[in-house]
Amino acid sequence: MNWLERKFLGFFVKTKGVFSAPFFAGKGVVFMLHRVLPEMERNAYSLNKDLAITPEKLEEFILFFKQKGYIFISLDELADWLDRKINFQQKFICLTFDDGYQDNLIHGLPIFKKHSVPATIYITNCLPNGTAIMWWYLFENHLKFHSKLILNSSKGRSEFHWTDEQDAFSQFGQVSEAIKIIPGNELKDVLSLSFGLSDNEIEKQCKSMSLTWDEIKELANEPLITIGAHTMNHISVKQQTEQWVFEEMKTSKSDIEKHIGKEVVHFAYPFGGEFDVSIRDLELAAKAGFKTSTLNQPGNIFKSNKKNKQALARMPLGNTTDNERMSNYLNGIYHFSVNGFKKEKYF
Repeated sequence: MNWLERKFLGFFVKTKGVFSAPFFAGKGVVFMLHRVLPEMERNAYSLNKDLAITPEKLEEFILFFKQKGYIFISLDELADWLDRKINFQQKFICLTFDDGYQDNLIHGLPIFKKHSVPATIYITNCLPNGTAIMWWYLFENHLKFHSKLILNSSKGRSEFHWTDEQDAFSQFGQVSEAIKIIPGNELKDVLSLSFGLSDNEIEKQCKSMSLTWDEIKELANEPLITIGAHTMNHISVKQQTEQWVFEEMKTSKSDIEKHIGKEVVHFAYPFGGEFDVSIRDLELAAKAGFKTSTLNQPGNIFKSNKKNKQALARMPLGNTTDNERMSNYLNGIYHFSVNGFKKEKYF
């Protein structure tokens, strides 16, 4: 952020969003979530606690937006709005959930149906296939019983040591980047060895929290639910070869379509940050046949997003999203603090 943008940001904060809203609040917000867990189950995690929102908090947010006059729309409706096929008088909210956790069905769906709220669930095929290596959860469990992690791949050797849980947490970003650059065809063998787990142990952990294909089909038949794609193996696409990435996108799409009997036209980039997505990947997503693709990069939604529907920003939403953060989401201050004067480009 340059000096001029910092000056504007200070002014917007001082005036509590009154002057930022007309320019940077946009027409709506796409929210990114993952899991829906009761408080006791959510509290069982430390590192990954914020991946889950409680049912009560999810319902509280839904009622909050409705009271503020927002409407909830599907990603199909968002795509049509961007293409000028439909128009909305009110501002809108889109809810999206990544990966394909079983709790989306158990705890999320009843809330969506109770309040007639549409939602999109992006499926990473390896979850229902029982082959996902959810290393973000494996790492949290690993650090409880070990004081180091060694990663050996064709990209080199990375070694991490920690003295306690907080020390391990502080290194998670580095661990994450080291894992993301591992070539996709090596990932399973490398992580199995690094975490000291057998294929059966990894599969058991995966199946304990993942939707099955039958459950995904059940969700796809719910009028309020849209099923999207999220790659076959939850890879950081920017770090992989072009051919590998395209096959991950295209096969994920066609495989989900085969299981649910419906077309899949929406996509979310795994991890979705600047480290994980490049301009090349936006082009590959369009080539694979997706109408929209969402990032894990904060921002509001504007008419100008029509220029690139393969790079839609999303705001994180969870139990720790307080009133000030929410206000800054809706008045455009948060968008401006991350993106400056840019509206539709996040690279």
